[in-house]
Amino acid sequence: MNPEEILSSSDVLNKIETVCRRHFSADNDVNECFIFVIDSLKSQDYKRLRAFKGRSKLTTYLYTLVNSLVIDFRRKKYGRRRIPAAVRKLGQWAEAVYRLICWQRFSVDDAFGFLQVDGLYEGGYDRFRQEIIPIQNAPCRENPRIQSIDNPESVASHLSDARSNPMEKLIEKLDHQRRFRAADIIRELTGELSEQDQLLVRLVYGSDHSVRAAAATVGLSTTTVRNRLKRLLTLFRKKLLAAGIREP
Repeated sequence: MNPEEILSSSDVLNKIETVCRRHFSADNDVNECFIFVIDSLKSQDYKRLRAFKGRSKLTTYLYTLVNSLVIDFRRKKYGRRRIPAAVRKLGQWAEAVYRLICWQRFSVDDAFGFLQVDGLYEGGYDRFRQEIIPIQNAPCRENPRIQSIDNPESVASHLSDARSNPMEKLIEKLDHQRRFRAADIIRELTGELSEQDQLLVRLVYGSDHSVRAAAATVGLSTTTVRNRLKRLLTLFRKKLLAAGIREP
């Protein structure tokens, strides 16, 4: 592996710029981010690139590395993210909710499910919706529209719009209890997939990447990735049906 050739590749450079644009909207920030990542990858005789040991695909390694450097740049430029004092006063469960729905862009319903799984919140759903009002009112630059996916106009789900996201369609019609159980099954099954398949699921079903963009990231053809995602969806459906979870 020649680090200089990798970093001179137009495909790699385009990917770096794409990641920077995903994190920043201002052109100046994007340009500074791009330069920071390039300089960081070149530093100490391409130390970060030379650290690649072949335990995963090079595209996967680069994707993870670039994202990490972009986050470093954001912290250097704007400082670390801080949880508002009003949220901290509510306790650990509230901080977890804020991270989920503000920083990670999960829906309120998903946040409730995660808290139940982690044992951070023992109250019921109705009580939860009342107690998170201060969290929803807290400032959140990353995700100003904090909503729940049970709201027909909701746009803040961590998955893409249910009308175009097959993964969301698997669980969108379930009631709260079965939806949380389905989410647990999907997370568990995803963790058992290969590293490449996990990345595809995160890119296409957990983000707003197109199949073509995901294919370019992992170094496969669009047709191959599309067929693989169909196979994975079938696998998820079978697992949910085996657990007795089906649409009403």
